Parts: sequence; structure tokens; C-alpha cells
Amino acid sequence: MSENKNMQNSDSKRLSRRDFLRNAGVIAGGATLGAGMLLSGCSDGNNAAPTTAEPPKECWLPDEWHKETDVVVVGTGCGLAAAIEAKTAGADVLILEKNDWVGGLWKTAGGHAILGATKTQKEHGIEDSIEAWYEDELKACGYRGVPELIRTYVERGPELVPWMESMGFKWDKPTNHSPEVHRANRSHWPAHNPEVYESKPNDIRSFGLAWTTVWEKKLQELGVPILLKHRMKKIYRQPGGPVLGVEVDTPEGTINIKARKAVILCTGTWTDNYRMVQAWDPRAVGPDCFGDGGTPSDGTLFVDSAGDGHLAAAEIGACFSDMSFVSYYYIFYGSRSYWGWDPPDFKTAANYAAGKGVLRSDAFFQRVILVKNDGTRYVNEMEGARKADPALGEAGGLNENIEWPYSAKYLSLPQPRNVWAITDSVGAEELKWPLEEIKNPNPKKGFMFDPACIAIADSIEELANKMGVSVEGLKETINRYNGFVDAGEDKDFGKPMPLYKIAKPPFYALKASLIRHTQRNGLRVNTKSQVIEQSDQMTGYSGKAIDGSISIDQEKVIPHLYAAGELGNIMGWRRPHGSLGNYATAARIAGENAAKETPWD
Repeated sequence: MSENKNMQNSDSKRLSRRDFLRNAGVIAGGATLGAGMLLSGCSDGNNAAPTTAEPPKECWLPDEWHKETDVVVVGTGCGLAAAIEAKTAGADVLILEKNDWVGGLWKTAGGHAILGATKTQKEHGIEDSIEAWYEDELKACGYRGVPELIRTYVERGPELVPWMESMGFKWDKPTNHSPEVHRANRSHWPAHNPEVYESKPNDIRSFGLAWTTVWEKKLQELGVPILLKHRMKKIYRQPGGPVLGVEVDTPEGTINIKARKAVILCTGTWTDNYRMVQAWDPRAVGPDCFGDGGTPSDGTLFVDSAGDGHLAAAEIGACFSDMSFVSYYYIFYGSRSYWGWDPPDFKTAANYAAGKGVLRSDAFFQRVILVKNDGTRYVNEMEGARKADPALGEAGGLNENIEWPYSAKYLSLPQPRNVWAITDSVGAEELKWPLEEIKNPNPKKGFMFDPACIAIADSIEELANKMGVSVEGLKETINRYNGFVDAGEDKDFGKPMPLYKIAKPPFYALKASLIRHTQRNGLRVNTKSQVIEQSDQMTGYSGKAIDGSISIDQEKVIPHLYAAGELGNIMGWRRPHGSLGNYATAARIAGENAAKETPWD
């Protein structure tokens, strides 16, 4: 604890470049470098040691700062909330966004935030308490979240309601999106408010764009610039000391931006970065697997969720929490994307392949068979309709839970996977499939059907050829399944009755795609949203007694570096949806504390 206090005290003083050299262990006159390898980039291309003939170069600083400000915020999802708080607290703020529009994936979010003990709940007669919410959040994340961080979230979360209202946001009546873990209606949705933000026609509520719209308008009022097409590539840090600024790619070339007080990373997820995904879960990488960044049918991602913040922070010594859950693994049929626009105007809510009940309902799994590459079944299809069991503390349903048989068996199939859902004309009619959209697929509209994921034929042989599966295998599978219908028993997988024959042409097949959606965890942060230093974990190996009373706030941080959102997710492992409240609260905390930092120069 004393070491951490000393660090914080020394950081509270204004530091000069000379101070940086002294603190880094650099001795004038070219003596041996005490921090040798910490000065990344100081050696030549052959990794030779710096010459002692001249004073060592301050290689952890750029040759030139092209811009400077107090606080640099990277990312325009919850980063907008962080920027508002930092500016309101008196800091000079600059926001970087790598896209040519504001909002990131937040703009496409379903829009609800899980919040407890709020004024909105009270207004609608919903009883709740901080303690009840805290207990439920622990349960929701399988008790794998850091209790201190969850405590901070539930104590600060209710403030989000009036704070958003102060900017023109309106809340709908709270619902319960995950009753298996939440004992009260805590899902707070943005209500329609056409005077402030647009809503998607015919939808009951507004979406994530409601949040980003009010934040963007507030930042315009505050005069905070948002630099579009500015992608952070590197974070500058004094070796062992504070963060100094960032390197940024722009249409005009690379620039360096000095952050006198802090850098706040709100760069989102890494679900489009297949190499990062492969590092955590190789099952989720392959030709049937897609990230969260938009419609891939034309090779264009609306958002490139590449893990920019994760990778840049790791380069300067940040550490990760457990990211092995990766994300929810949605299995869609007939589509390869989670969301998209046609055209992509980013001013109205996106189309969502997710939540299309006609393709993911209980009836869907009852009426179809699922076959793999060789044309044979591999699972009891009704596992895909399984619901969470509150008695077991389970959350979610359908294919969200990767440990349940439906998802686990899909993930265990050898790659490249080639899984299809098959029914006949009777089944398609009973399921009320939108046959016109299936026959004329557009991956950016409606149900977002993709031509590569659709097969229609008048014979099983033709269907198998279009699907790219074994003709003989598929014929034998369907004949065997139809026999189970006559016998009243699925002898292969125990699928419950009623079963339905696949017999009347035309036959329809929809290909399965795995969509990596809503990444969980990221950089380790404390209750102030400060990023924790990786090297400090060595202290836990020192042999000193460590008990549960030691606070995460005692761990050493990377001075002047903050993180929030999916990048700094604090909620532990798998958790129900409604994370916007968590992200926005952590971002507000980051903005507040970043503004309080003492400028480094």
C-alpha cells in the first residue's frame, strides 16, 4: 500500500523531461541504463545496446507533438460519456474516432441498460434496492466478476438515469430482460423522443443510437472536437511512469497527440480480430465464423472491432482479465451478420438478424433438422430452444451459452463446419418463413438473408449439392428421420415429439453462421477506471500473505491511463445483456478522474 501511495504522491507533481529521465534510471553521460529494455525503441535495428558515446535519446517520446490537450478520449461509444464528464470537470478534451461517423458499435446496440434502485423504477412502482441489485449482479456473472467493481457499478449506476435525462434522454418503463437472475425490472430502455433522437419505425423502443445522439449533441454544446478517421496506433508512456499521449493515423498521415492529463481508452471489442479470437478460443475462428462489425457479404465491415485499445495498452504494460469467454456465440441461419443498414446512414437504427424469432424460436428447432458436412444430424435440435434454469443460476438462453449442448456440439465439429437447418414447404409455411426474402436475399435488409446461406431445391439430391454436403448422407438422414416420425420416437438423439416429416418439395436449407457478439472482459481496471499495471502481479508471487481483504485499488496502475466499455469490461465472465449501464458508468468515472490528474508537463 505504501508503494502505491508513494507512486500516487510523486505523480501528483508536475514532471519535466529531466524528471522523466531521472525517474527512468537514465544517467547523464551515457552510463549503463538501469531500465535498459524498458526503453522500447532505444536500440538499433540489430538490438544493439545504445552507445555510451552520447547521452541516451528520450526514445519513449515522439520527435514532435502535433496536437495537445488535457484528456484524449479514444472511441465514440461510451467514450462520449467519458468526454462529457472530463469536459464538465474543467479539462480540455479531444476525441478520436477511426470511423467517418460517430457512435461505434454502441450505435447499433439494443439500447437497454441494467440499472437498479433508480428513480425510474420508483416512478413506475418497482421496488428495488442497491443490495438486492448487487447480489443479483454477482449471480449474473457466475460470481466471476470483481466484487469491488460490481459494487462501484451498482452504487454509481442509479446516477445515470437523471444524468441522461439532463441531456434530453427519456426512459421507458423498466422491464426484466433476464428474470432468471434479476429479481426486479431493471432493464431501462430509451423511450421514443423524436424531438431529440430518431427511432426505428414500428419498434416499441429506441436503440443505442438514442444514447450516442444525445451525447454527441451535448459535446457539440460543450465545444469538444471529435476527430473522425483518426485511428490510434500507439500509446506513449514514460518507462515505468505515466502515459504521455498517442500516435494516430489520419488521412493526412501520422500525427502525435500529447495528453497532458490522461488518455481514456473506449475502443470497444476485438471480435473482428480473428488472430486475437484464435488466441482465446480457436473454435470461434473459421469460414463459418464472423465478427460483430457489420455485413460481410460485400467484404465491408461498418465497424472494424480490431482490439486497438487492448493491443496498444498491452504494449505499455497493461494486463488483461479473463477473456476466454470471448463473447456470446450466436448461431444464425441464413445470415452471416448480426446487423447492418441499407443504406448505411447511421442515423436510424440498424437492421438486426439477431432476435428474429421466426428463425430462432422453439417452433423453428421443432420443425427443422440440423445436419453437418456429411449430411447427418449431430444434435437434438430442441437443445437450441433450451431456456435458462434459475435454480442453477443460469442466465440467457438459445445459443448464447457456449457450454450448453446446442452450442458446445456445434463448436466441437471439425472445421470447416458446414451446418444447415432443413425443412420442407409444409414446415416453411407453418413457421411463416418470409419466403420472398429467402428467395431474394438481401444481407442488409429485413431478416438480412445472405445468398451464400440459402439453398432451395425440388429434390433432396439437388438440395445436397447446393448445400455442399454428402448426397447419400443427406438422403439417408432424411429417410431415417421420417421413419422416426412414423415411429413416434427419435432413436438417435431423443428429440421430443411432435416430429414432422421432411417430404414435400420445395425443400429449404439455411446455413449456420457463428457470430461473435458482445465481447466480455478486457483490460484490468480498478474502481476509478484506471488501468492496472501487469508487472505489479509479480507482487502476488512474493510470498507475502494475501487475503481477501486486499483491495484491487491497492494494485499499481499505469498513471494517466483509463479504460471503459467492452475494452475495460468489469462484469466478469458471461452475463445477461443490458451492459450499456455498466459501460456508461465506468466511462463517467474515467472522465471524472482523468480531469483531476495533474498535468505531466
